[in-house]
Amino acid sequence: MQRSLHSLQHDLVPITINVGEDFKSIVWKAQYDMDFNTECLFCFSEQITGYRVEDEAGHSGKVAVCPHCEKVNAIYA
Repeated sequence: MQRSLHSLQHDLVPITINVGEDFKSIVWKAQYDMDFNTECLFCFSEQITGYRVEDEAGHSGKVAVCPHCEKVNAIYA
């Protein structure tokens, strides 16, 4: 069975995550992506870590998280 590209694009809904939200590693399936050499917006740690995340509904995205305060600092592509 083939599906149209429009139908496939409609199914790819991004995950809804907000900057400042606590990182929910248990709720989101998270996979390490990269490190960023920049200060945390919330606790001034000198490095944040990027993760590819997916929620229980299969929506995905990329977030930069502080390893110290565990807050989302950015959403990136």
